[in-house]
Order: sequence, then C-alpha cells, then structure tokens
Amino acid sequence: MGTVKQDIEVFDPVNTNKNVYYSKIMYKNAEISLQLPKNVLTLNKDKKKAKLTVDTTTGEFIKQVSRSIIEITSEKSEKFFGKEISVEDCEIIYKEALVNDTLHCFYDYDTYFYISKRDSISVDDLPTENEGIALLKCSAVVYTKHSFFIRWEISQFKIKKNKLQEEEVFTLEEYSIKDLPDHELPTDGDPLVKKLDEICLF
Repeated sequence: MGTVKQDIEVFDPVNTNKNVYYSKIMYKNAEISLQLPKNVLTLNKDKKKAKLTVDTTTGEFIKQVSRSIIEITSEKSEKFFGKEISVEDCEIIYKEALVNDTLHCFYDYDTYFYISKRDSISVDDLPTENEGIALLKCSAVVYTKHSFFIRWEISQFKIKKNKLQEEEVFTLEEYSIKDLPDHELPTDGDPLVKKLDEICLF
C-alpha cells in the first residue's frame, strides 16, 4: 500500500504579478477534493476566509498531505528556487492550515452556498457561523518569500438547519454534491492568479 506522498504530484511553481508563486497539486492524477461530514463553518467576510471544523479522518489525511508537501518542497527546492532547503527548514516556514480540529481555508465568488430546494445563497445573507456539509478542494501550494502553505478552498457548502432555525420556512432533504461546470476546469490560469495576487496569510 502506497503512502500519500507517493500519489502526490507538485508542479513547477508559477510566478504571479506580486511575486507570489503557486504550484498546482494533484493526488492520484486528480485535484484533491474532500466531502466533509456535517461541520461548523465560521466566516470572516472581510477577508474571505473561513474556519471549518474537521473530523478525525479528514484531519489525518490533511496532515499527511501537509507532510508530503513539506518533503516534496525540500526535495525540489533546488529546481524550484535555485537553492537547497532542508526538510527541517521547510517545517519551520510551512504554515499549517489545520490547527487542532479547525481548518483555516478560503472561499470566493465561485463558492456555492445553498439550501435544498433553493438556488445559491449570497454569502452576505449568511450568519457568521453555519452548520452544514462542505466540499473542500486543494487548489495549490502557495510560496511567498518567507513561507509556504496549501490553499484549501470551500467549493460548495450546503447549509443545514439547526434548532435555532426552526422558524425558517425552508426544508432540507438528503444532501448531494452538485456538479458545476467550473469543477472540470484546470486550477491554474487567470482566475487563480487573481486570487493569489490578493493573498494574505492567516
């Protein structure tokens, strides 16, 4: 049985306009995409960032991906950046998105928030804290001058009604991920460059 690292491919970094580099990442020849069990989403609408509670199984996989990225970055550092960087130094400058059981991630205009029998919901109409089911994707490894991290993005989030929302008129049915046309598009290109040009760390 292979390790996560053996199945991960990190592409050569691409430079954006603000001297931030990003590398596309693939796992088993596909984009990393995870459907999380019911969790709590906390939104930071000013910075388009979010925090997601993560179950143990998902958390362990994310840790393995992080470890793999640290090691691969060290192994390819000469090729990527023109100098060798040890695994230990990579560990120091790597910004882990998963802290305890909370994943620091991003959302944007492509993120699809919805409730059963309703079309998409504007993030502006959502409270700061929501319960639901997230579809998470790993879009890239981002390299800045002094650090690097995996950019985890919320692709879709289905709002689940909780006890405080009993008076709401909408009803919920069984959850299913909706396939959107842009999910078939590659992660690199102008839209991702624009996101990374506006990047800021946690």
